[in-house]
Amino acid sequence: MNNKLKVLILIIVGFFSTNTFADEINLEQLSMKNKANPFQNVVTGGQPSIKDLKALKEQGVTNIINLRPVGEFDGFNEAEEAKKLGLKYTVIPVASFNDISVENATILNDLLKENSGKTLVHCASSNRVGALFAVKAKYIDKKNNSDAISEGKSAGMYSLEKKVLNLFEQEK
Repeated sequence: MNNKLKVLILIIVGFFSTNTFADEINLEQLSMKNKANPFQNVVTGGQPSIKDLKALKEQGVTNIINLRPVGEFDGFNEAEEAKKLGLKYTVIPVASFNDISVENATILNDLLKENSGKTLVHCASSNRVGALFAVKAKYIDKKNNSDAISEGKSAGMYSLEKKVLNLFEQEK
């Protein structure tokens, strides 16, 4: 193999190794439950620790969207810790399945569009996160039921799947 071909191969390999995976988060560094990187620039999971917030910041996360309503978690003041780290922090209170709505999915969608950089979306376990992403996929992104449920599962939905499907069926 001549030297020019070797250099070209190294350039191509280097391009794909740095650009293809540059946006992914190293989930192994995080202790959150059900952590995932299901969409470009989006990390989902359960409640992050302060250490998780620091690791996410180091990996380029600039926004936190917390679906836990005020008072659900009292382990530490997450808004204050996010502010200390220079992270934009927003709460969309999703206390129960009744809050898994098109209205809240629209708020989530708008925040994701407005936010520059990577975003963590979390609740206690990621179940509500996934359910809200499924509703977003169905009603905002206009995906079919199967694709919307798949997106929800990739973002952490598990026990709310039947309720989300029932919601989709009621809307027919």
